Amino acid sequence: MTALGIGWQLYLTLFGLMVFVPVLLALVLLILNRQWLKPVLWSVLSCTGAFLLTAWWVSDNKVQFVENNLHIHAGFYHTTITGLSLPETSINVFTQPELGPFTPTVAINGIHLPNYRVGWYRLQNNELAFVMLIGEYHEVTVVKTPTMIAIVSGDIQRDSLMVLR
Repeated sequence: MTALGIGWQLYLTLFGLMVFVPVLLALVLLILNRQWLKPVLWSVLSCTGAFLLTAWWVSDNKVQFVENNLHIHAGFYHTTITGLSLPETSINVFTQPELGPFTPTVAINGIHLPNYRVGWYRLQNNELAFVMLIGEYHEVTVVKTPTMIAIVSGDIQRDSLMVLR
């Protein structure tokens, strides 16, 4: 099992959008009318709780080889790639500039934040792939089966062997 770390930029972005901006709006309401004090306090508490829950959820990222399958769990998204032992299956490790046609371009059903790109993306070669690019990474693993493509940050084969030892 490989766990990937998230950079501080994602947490700062989430905090700004989920706590800081709503608190500013609540303060404006409070300045306009003191009657809003109780709802403002509850909304600040709710926004903070939602931020903590979301931060916990997006930091739950795992890549795990189980028998002949690869389980990828990235925050809100997860998928399983089956048939890793088939002859048509390839697992290659590239540096980021070498990705070429496997470069994710458009998020179809995914999250695109600083140092956090997960979900389903349209690639540069116009294929659909599950992408899990999290944190600072120099290597990218591309898993290609006859039915699916997955792109994961780091060398997942090497990292899996290190965890097993």
